[in-house]
Amino acid sequence: MNKKVAKLDKTLKEKIRNLYVQGFDNEQGERVMYSLAELAKQFSVGQSTLYRHARNENWKMQQDQFQADYLAELDEKRKEILVQDSVKFDSDTLDISKTLLRQIASLIKESEERKSITPNLLSTIAEATYKVQRVAKLALGEATDNMNLNANVKDTTAFKEAMELLDEIADAKRTGNMESLH
Repeated sequence: MNKKVAKLDKTLKEKIRNLYVQGFDNEQGERVMYSLAELAKQFSVGQSTLYRHARNENWKMQQDQFQADYLAELDEKRKEILVQDSVKFDSDTLDISKTLLRQIASLIKESEERKSITPNLLSTIAEATYKVQRVAKLALGEATDNMNLNANVKDTTAFKEAMELLDEIADAKRTGNMESLH
């Protein structure tokens, strides 16, 4: 069972090199890479001949570079899709916020006309408006009321004044003289 070994001409060598370096996309869209042994067998080419060409022409380095470029391109495409999705999501969120604010305004107007605004209703409306505004600001990329104290305080004067004020409060509490703080 002696298989005939194909002559590795320029065209065949380039075809094998491309399959080794770049692989191919299968039906599931996955990138499939070949080994040199698989390609030698598939094209009936002498393995040692193929390994020699691959080594002399740096096919492995070319394959690694192709993989790096291919993965970078995939990452960039994913990033673009995520940005588009994020923009659409934020736009939808703003539309919902605007609709809710219109409904709140309508509720206020109806309550005024019926003269039925109660403290409880006013509190509920204020809370709803506040929440809708926070959601809208987040969709716009603005900060809400989440303030973090930065350990690298740049304005040391303001920091010192705040610390002195806290010390005064602590002293007043300790001595029972809270009236001196007013």
